[in-house]
Amino acid sequence: MRVRQAVAGRESGFTLLEALLALAAALTVAAVIPALLSVRPLGADVSVDGFTHLEWRLFLQQLQIELHETERWSTDGATLYLQKWNGDKVSFSLVKSNIIRQVDGTGNETALRHVRAVSYSTGIRGLFVQVTATDGIVYEAFVARAF
Repeated sequence: MRVRQAVAGRESGFTLLEALLALAAALTVAAVIPALLSVRPLGADVSVDGFTHLEWRLFLQQLQIELHETERWSTDGATLYLQKWNGDKVSFSLVKSNIIRQVDGTGNETALRHVRAVSYSTGIRGLFVQVTATDGIVYEAFVARAF
């Protein structure tokens, strides 16, 4: 009878040590999960040495941000000129196989790589961009300005 009560009393809960061990195991698993779920693009577009959709989307997002900060824009077909509200003149032009961003004619920030040709045409609410990648695939987009 005493033994039964003693065994029954021990099975009715966790000790502090057991709770700490369970918490340590849960924290270890939670720390390992992000390393197992590394972020990388899935699908066929995993090229490192070529034109990628991820860089194309980043270029379009950068253009959209630049366009929102722009008073007016113009193009000669191959180069895009943006007149910023703060007076800066930003241009996007093709140099070798890279689209280079320059501010007031200085700097060489690479905005997009592996480009064979680029053309810009302006619209009332934004601009059309057509890029031919070095592999011959043509990408087109309209970058709109919200206001």
